[in-house]
Amino acid sequence: MKSLAIAMAAFVVGLTLFADLGDGTAFWFVRHIPGRDHTGHFVLFGLLSFLSVSSIERREPREGRVARIRWALVLSVLVALEEGSQAFIPSRSFSLLDLSASWAGIFFGFLGSVLRVRFRSARARDPAAS
Repeated sequence: MKSLAIAMAAFVVGLTLFADLGDGTAFWFVRHIPGRDHTGHFVLFGLLSFLSVSSIERREPREGRVARIRWALVLSVLVALEEGSQAFIPSRSFSLLDLSASWAGIFFGFLGSVLRVRFRSARARDPAAS
Protein backbone atom coordinates (compact mmCIF):
# COMPACT_ATOMS: atom_id res chain seq x y z
CA MET A 1 0.00 0.00 0.00
CA LYS A 2 2.88 2.32 0.78
CA SER A 3 4.30 2.09 -2.75
CA LEU A 4 0.88 2.93 -4.21
CA ALA A 5 0.66 5.95 -1.90
CA ILE A 6 4.10 7.14 -3.00
CA ALA A 7 3.20 6.67 -6.67
CA MET A 8 -0.06 8.58 -6.21
CA ALA A 9 1.74 11.40 -4.41
CA ALA A 10 4.29 11.62 -7.22
CA PHE A 11 1.47 11.67 -9.77
CA VAL A 12 -0.36 14.49 -7.95
CA VAL A 13 2.84 16.53 -7.56
CA GLY A 14 3.73 15.99 -11.22
CA LEU A 15 0.24 16.93 -12.34
CA THR A 16 0.34 20.06 -10.21
CA LEU A 17 3.74 21.12 -11.57
CA PHE A 18 2.57 20.45 -15.12
CA ALA A 19 -0.52 22.59 -14.54
CA ASP A 20 1.61 25.37 -12.99
CA LEU A 21 3.82 25.50 -16.07
CA GLY A 22 1.15 25.15 -18.75
CA ASP A 23 -1.81 27.06 -20.06
CA GLY A 24 -4.38 24.39 -19.18
CA THR A 25 -5.09 23.21 -22.73
CA ALA A 26 -3.52 19.84 -21.93
CA PHE A 27 -6.46 19.21 -19.61
CA TRP A 28 -9.10 19.52 -22.34
CA PHE A 29 -10.75 16.26 -21.26
CA VAL A 30 -11.81 17.84 -17.95
CA ARG A 31 -14.65 19.59 -19.81
CA HIS A 32 -16.28 16.18 -20.35
CA ILE A 33 -16.25 15.10 -16.69
CA PRO A 34 -19.34 15.90 -14.61
CA GLY A 35 -18.30 18.49 -12.04
CA ARG A 36 -15.21 19.22 -14.13
CA ASP A 37 -12.20 20.40 -12.16
CA HIS A 38 -13.89 19.95 -8.78
CA THR A 39 -14.48 16.27 -9.46
CA GLY A 40 -10.80 15.91 -10.34
CA HIS A 41 -9.76 17.54 -7.06
CA PHE A 42 -12.12 15.30 -5.09
CA VAL A 43 -10.96 12.09 -6.77
CA LEU A 44 -7.23 12.86 -6.81
CA PHE A 45 -7.00 13.94 -3.20
CA GLY A 46 -9.47 11.30 -2.06
CA LEU A 47 -7.28 8.57 -3.56
CA LEU A 48 -4.13 10.17 -2.19
CA SER A 49 -5.68 10.41 1.26
CA PHE A 50 -7.01 6.84 1.20
CA LEU A 51 -3.74 5.32 0.01
CA SER A 52 -1.43 7.36 2.24
CA VAL A 53 -3.55 7.07 5.40
CA SER A 54 -4.08 3.35 4.79
CA SER A 55 -0.34 2.82 4.55
CA ILE A 56 0.20 4.03 8.12
CA GLU A 57 0.69 0.98 10.31
CA ARG A 58 1.46 1.08 14.03
CA ARG A 59 1.67 -1.67 16.62
CA GLU A 60 -0.54 0.18 19.10
CA PRO A 61 -4.06 0.97 17.83
CA ARG A 62 -4.19 4.39 19.55
CA GLU A 63 -0.82 5.37 18.10
CA GLY A 64 -2.04 4.39 14.63
CA ARG A 65 -5.23 6.45 14.99
CA VAL A 66 -3.29 9.53 16.05
CA ALA A 67 -0.80 9.09 13.20
CA ARG A 68 -3.59 8.72 10.62
CA ILE A 69 -5.44 11.81 11.88
CA ARG A 70 -2.21 13.79 11.98
CA TRP A 71 -1.35 12.81 8.39
CA ALA A 72 -4.85 13.75 7.13
CA LEU A 73 -4.45 17.18 8.78
CA VAL A 74 -0.97 17.65 7.30
CA LEU A 75 -2.32 16.70 3.88
CA SER A 76 -5.15 19.22 4.30
CA VAL A 77 -2.69 22.01 5.14
CA LEU A 78 -0.44 21.10 2.20
CA VAL A 79 -3.42 21.19 -0.18
CA ALA A 80 -4.48 24.58 1.21
CA LEU A 81 -0.97 25.96 0.72
CA GLU A 82 -0.83 24.62 -2.84
CA GLU A 83 -4.24 26.04 -3.75
CA GLY A 84 -3.33 29.37 -2.11
CA SER A 85 -0.08 29.53 -4.05
CA GLN A 86 -2.09 29.53 -7.28
CA ALA A 87 -3.06 33.15 -6.58
CA PHE A 88 0.58 34.05 -7.33
CA ILE A 89 1.03 31.94 -10.48
CA PRO A 90 -0.03 33.78 -13.64
CA SER A 91 -1.41 30.72 -15.43
CA ARG A 92 -3.44 29.55 -12.39
CA SER A 93 -6.15 30.96 -10.16
CA PHE A 94 -7.16 30.33 -6.57
CA SER A 95 -10.53 28.61 -6.18
CA LEU A 96 -12.30 28.09 -2.90
CA LEU A 97 -14.46 25.47 -4.63
CA ASP A 98 -11.36 23.53 -5.72
CA LEU A 99 -10.02 23.70 -2.16
CA SER A 100 -13.36 22.54 -0.75
CA ALA A 101 -13.48 19.63 -3.21
CA SER A 102 -9.91 18.68 -2.28
CA TRP A 103 -10.71 18.79 1.44
CA ALA A 104 -13.88 16.74 0.88
CA GLY A 105 -11.80 14.17 -1.00
CA ILE A 106 -9.25 14.06 1.82
CA PHE A 107 -12.04 13.58 4.36
CA PHE A 108 -13.76 10.78 2.47
CA GLY A 109 -10.42 9.11 1.65
CA PHE A 110 -9.53 9.29 5.34
CA LEU A 111 -12.93 7.87 6.28
CA GLY A 112 -12.50 5.02 3.79
CA SER A 113 -9.09 4.16 5.17
CA VAL A 114 -10.40 4.17 8.75
CA LEU A 115 -13.19 1.80 7.73
CA ARG A 116 -10.63 -0.39 5.94
CA VAL A 117 -8.45 -0.59 9.07
CA ARG A 118 -11.45 -1.42 11.25
CA PHE A 119 -12.63 -4.09 8.84
CA ARG A 120 -9.17 -5.68 8.73
CA SER A 121 -8.89 -5.55 12.54
CA ALA A 122 -12.28 -7.21 12.97
CA ARG A 123 -11.35 -9.97 10.50
CA ALA A 124 -8.01 -10.52 12.28
CA ARG A 125 -9.80 -10.97 15.63
CA ASP A 126 -12.42 -13.34 14.20
CA PRO A 127 -10.76 -16.45 12.76
CA ALA A 128 -14.12 -17.74 11.47
CA ALA A 129 -14.37 -14.73 9.10
CA SER A 130 -11.40 -15.90 7.06
